[in-house]
Amino acid sequence: MSMALIDLARKFLDGSLSGKSFTKKFFEMWRSEGASGLLKKDDDNLGACLRLMFGMADCFTDGPKDNDGEINEVELKQEVRELLKKYKYI
Repeated sequence: MSMALIDLARKFLDGSLSGKSFTKKFFEMWRSEGASGLLKKDDDNLGACLRLMFGMADCFTDGPKDNDGEINEVELKQEVRELLKKYKYI
């Protein structure tokens, strides 16, 4: 299961990872789990949560925002926290 991605998000929330490190590792793990077929084995709840988190990570920028769709580290952390609460992972 892709609980490793949830654990990665928890590390981001507790300050162990920066936004840049979190998103880099998230995408690396996503690709790896996708290629190995692990993502397909997730239950619907976990899969939905991770798909939303993918979108959030994709909107992250480590520099100045170039458009309204981008989010900074503070916003990413807030959105990931709310997402994990909604899906009862924290």
